[in-house]
Amino acid sequence: MEKISWEYLEFKKRERTIDWYWAVIIIALALAIIALIIGDGLFSIFIILATAILLFLSNKEPRRINVSLDKRGITVDKDVYHFTNLEDFWVDVTDQNNPKIILKSKKLTSSLIIVPIEDYHHLDIRDFLLQYLPENEMEEPFSHKIMDKLGF
Repeated sequence: MEKISWEYLEFKKRERTIDWYWAVIIIALALAIIALIIGDGLFSIFIILATAILLFLSNKEPRRINVSLDKRGITVDKDVYHFTNLEDFWVDVTDQNNPKIILKSKKLTSSLIIVPIEDYHHLDIRDFLLQYLPENEMEEPFSHKIMDKLGF
């Protein structure tokens, strides 16, 4: 196999109820008031702006992201990760509904690259990657899991 390609959604679109919006607004206002009480007006403004952006982006439709594996490396949308810049990989299938590739980069700025596998068989991807990278068991960062559970 010379090339493997698939697509995945940028994020899972979640239907948010009015209660979700109210909860976000109430929590943000409480944090902003606490920041004002302790004398940090700039942080209070930051909280309000960040909440406004979050609420605005919560209605965004997900894009389809193209992924391809070839002898050079992995291409995710417009980003190319060459195998020479990657240390190892792991195909995480602990959640059968959401398998993903976890790639460890040699670069400090993007140490873990996580790519969902939606429309392709994970064993074919694993076999392909074994030709170029060593396999090493890794876990998705806890912060990613929390953000996914919270619906972000």
